[in-house]
Amino acid sequence: MNMKRIKLKLATAILLGSLMSSCYEDKGNYDYEQMNDITVGIPLESSDCVLGDVLKITPELKFSTGKETENLTYLWTFDGQEIATERVLNWTVDKDGKYKDLRLAVKDQTTGVTYFGSALLSVISPYTTDGWVTLSAKEDGTSMLTYMRPTTKDQKYTCVVTKDVYGLSNGGATLGGKPIFMSQHFVSPWGSGEDNTSWLWITQQGGQGCVDVSGSSYQTEGYLPAMFINGGYPQGFEPQRVYDMVYLSMAIGRNGEIYTRVKESLNLFNSNYFLDDRVLSYNGQPIDGTMIAMTPEFYEHGGVLAYDKNSNRYLHITDLKASTLVIGSGMVDKYYSGNVLALETWDSSDPFDDMTGYTVHYIGACVGPYGQGGGSIGYMSVIEKDSRFFIQHFEVDDCSGKYAPGAYITTPLREVPFADIVNASTKNVYALCYYQNSGRPYLLLSSDNDLYLYYFNGDKGKQLIKFATFDAPITGIDTGGGAYEGHAGVGLENGEFYVLDLSLSVLEEIIKEGDSEKKVLFKEEGLGKIVQVLYKRERARDYGSWD
Repeated sequence: MNMKRIKLKLATAILLGSLMSSCYEDKGNYDYEQMNDITVGIPLESSDCVLGDVLKITPELKFSTGKETENLTYLWTFDGQEIATERVLNWTVDKDGKYKDLRLAVKDQTTGVTYFGSALLSVISPYTTDGWVTLSAKEDGTSMLTYMRPTTKDQKYTCVVTKDVYGLSNGGATLGGKPIFMSQHFVSPWGSGEDNTSWLWITQQGGQGCVDVSGSSYQTEGYLPAMFINGGYPQGFEPQRVYDMVYLSMAIGRNGEIYTRVKESLNLFNSNYFLDDRVLSYNGQPIDGTMIAMTPEFYEHGGVLAYDKNSNRYLHITDLKASTLVIGSGMVDKYYSGNVLALETWDSSDPFDDMTGYTVHYIGACVGPYGQGGGSIGYMSVIEKDSRFFIQHFEVDDCSGKYAPGAYITTPLREVPFADIVNASTKNVYALCYYQNSGRPYLLLSSDNDLYLYYFNGDKGKQLIKFATFDAPITGIDTGGGAYEGHAGVGLENGEFYVLDLSLSVLEEIIKEGDSEKKVLFKEEGLGKIVQVLYKRERARDYGSWD
């Protein structure tokens, strides 16, 4: 063997042995302390945060020895940018971003080791979350929108109020017309690339006219006259309200006439044109569109319910695109939107199939005991004949195509004591709690300054309850918020707005004691002459399809 190789191997062996001996001896030479490792947790109440809010987070620090290490420093970052250096984050949110990294670095100054915790956080526009919106008239009679975002302060319900949100978002510009009506509409978030926050149709007389307003920026996105095929309204048409559904849009005039347009995709807001040479009809006669019950799950329902005063019957206005197997062509899309189908129950105990002689005061949609959902929607009507009032409950199947969906009477016609509160001399506004099976089977109705609650599950004599009396006539009611719509928003002619607690415990206290100090959760004044109250949702309710 080569002598040089022998020497090299011998030297290598000696060196390795020396190193191993040194490592072993080092363990005996030093007094090692156990590392007090830190696990950093960032508890978030919500993965969404609103721009301008104060985000307060107390991190959860767990120490491996069970004893907290001293001499720690902290660094909070959002999307890589420093926002705080205190242990407890108290940050007025001034940066936006969706699904960004909120990170806390905790450094042990004694050992030099840094530990990290992180969470995904989205900072969104202050207007995109669910909230109350009022449409009102300012002192000069022109339209004003106010947005109120529910939140909590000191564990109590309150709202962050943005008066004249349209003016603030448009450099002081005004809508400029006399307010009439507002409705919200939605777009699917899947694959559209659009802002999928719900938008608002604002109908007004004069000023900018009927406009479509973004629900996140509150800037005008479209004007109704330009959406008609000839660039203007048909002769004599005065819009009173606009409904945008999945595929079908309806512009409804002063006389109840309905003009329509249809789009092909649920992923985009409708940009097609309204036809101006025909109105929606049934049996060759124009439909009266003044009474339409927009269902919160209209995507799955395949249309909406209308009571047509011209034919004295309930109709289903279809909003549907369905795939059908065609021999030789495979699956083909068929469009049914705009079809009008007559609803029939074949139940002789109820006037549903022929409402001649009855006046329909209100129709609303609900699920629960009066509509089980999962393939159908429940409806409730307040009807009158010969000065006697009744509540009519029925259920309508989801529409699947060209045939009328099934309709069923779910509760026998119930006579109710409304004669003294619903009449030509009083201002009446209605709202129905949508989730009837949540412990809130209520119909809310007003008579001038008084708010009544009809409690479906109450004992006789304890069903029609005066819930509150205000200082001015009630002009708007909507339900929403809380667990299963546990709140009611009430707007008054004098510009006051209230959020009321609809909890069963509050109602029982009112029944027993005559009133409850807990019923008013929030009050705001100075909102102009309120015309309408709306609980605006960020997105539609349809699970898996829209939300």
